Amino acid sequence: MKKFVFILVLFTASISFSQSHPIDKENRKCLENVTPATISTVKCEKEALVSWKKLMETTLLQLKENPKNASVNLLFDSQTHWVKFQKADLAYYAAFYHKLYEGGTMTMAATATHEKRQFRERALYLLTFLEMLNNE
Repeated sequence: MKKFVFILVLFTASISFSQSHPIDKENRKCLENVTPATISTVKCEKEALVSWKKLMETTLLQLKENPKNASVNLLFDSQTHWVKFQKADLAYYAAFYHKLYEGGTMTMAATATHEKRQFRERALYLLTFLEMLNNE
């Protein structure tokens, strides 16, 4: 029964969070309403990034404070390793696109979008755990 509930929660979370999160909606609206230029795109992506980072931090604090959490130490160890991975991955991504776009402004837009996507995925991943703990 627990396996079924876990799969159901995971499926529901993935559907409910796929591009329908309020941060996604606000980001899409921002991108639709700006002048089509690299700097405008980067501004929209950075605004969304700030929102995803805030959500991730809030979720981490809620997970830390949840008495049902199996191991807060493992959670924060995981987060520490994720941050190291995220920074290294972003550095590689930026270097790759810097070379591909020959240092052009598209590098900024591609990198900003990638970083936003990284934090979006991590925040939604952590929210899934929080939802499972809150639904027990």
